[in-house]
Amino acid sequence: MAQADYVVANGTGAAVRSDLNGQLAAIVSNNSGVTEPSTTYAYQWWPDTTTGLLKIRNAANNAWITIGTLADANLGLLSLAGGTLTGALLVDDSGTAALPAIAFDGDPNTGIYSPGADQLGIATNGVERVEFGTTEVVFNDGGADVDFRIEGDTNADLFKVDAGLDTVIIDGLTHPSADGSVDQALVTNGSGVLSFASRSRLVRGSAVTASGTAVTFTSIPSWVRRITLTFVNMSAASPGTNHFFCRLGDSGGLETSGYICSSNALAGGVSSAAISATANFILYSTSDANILSGQLILSNYDGNAWVATGMWDYSDTTGITGMMAGYKVLSATLDQIDIGTSNTFDSGTINIIYEG
Repeated sequence: MAQADYVVANGTGAAVRSDLNGQLAAIVSNNSGVTEPSTTYAYQWWPDTTTGLLKIRNAANNAWITIGTLADANLGLLSLAGGTLTGALLVDDSGTAALPAIAFDGDPNTGIYSPGADQLGIATNGVERVEFGTTEVVFNDGGADVDFRIEGDTNADLFKVDAGLDTVIIDGLTHPSADGSVDQALVTNGSGVLSFASRSRLVRGSAVTASGTAVTFTSIPSWVRRITLTFVNMSAASPGTNHFFCRLGDSGGLETSGYICSSNALAGGVSSAAISATANFILYSTSDANILSGQLILSNYDGNAWVATGMWDYSDTTGITGMMAGYKVLSATLDQIDIGTSNTFDSGTINIIYEG
């Protein structure tokens, strides 16, 4: 280890020779020492034996720049042949899609760069293809379709969005570009094209014990297109010629006019009695002792118009079947319905099923 000022002073032959030897010793040791040379020059080497680091003087000759670690192979620097980094790799953040900060020697416009703070972009052919932002991932194909394919199968579109963003293909199925209406579901045309259409649903309520003068079902969904009312062992105190009935209603309440309906009782396939009504859908009762079990079906055929059909058995009488048919146009959307009697229920259960 030796250091010198690299200035040979005038002197005797022996003195000059000694000075030259000191200068050469400093050269061959690269000015190594436990402290920095007292006299420094721009680009001067200094192996700092205190820290074990190789340093070089900067161009302005006012500071030292650390090159590497003296005790490590290749000064601890990553070789061109590759190696393992033990710290962070910081690259130029001014890279662009045209010239990514991390690219390939034979393909400099393909690689990784940062479009902005907290963003990561991947570019090919000088065009950004994927951008990872702070809250989203954006895919871009330079104005063409964004297409994810199964490797080796160019005809199988795993996921594809066309340039106009009005067609989305997932696993070969073309999806609609806009949302459907309330209570619609996706359907297929059998050729891989999906669209929204009204879905079919069936909801069954819980059986209600018949009591009072009427059993009312409210909050009927607007999507309902068919209603089935079932009744088992339904009877009332002295219904007689007052009969049982069904009424439809909307937000304005149950309606008591505008019905067209007829009902009768069949004995041996022959009508034994018949009655019509305009205030409700009527369920014919042949006597005070009648116990009815059956169903009433309401079907929507257009707008707020409903068709009603019904059939029931008189459990208390052998060989007689009750029937009814009719229709009613409501003032607004159906949202309530009841089965009632002009007297009072004394037994039976009633349930409802919605379909749409």
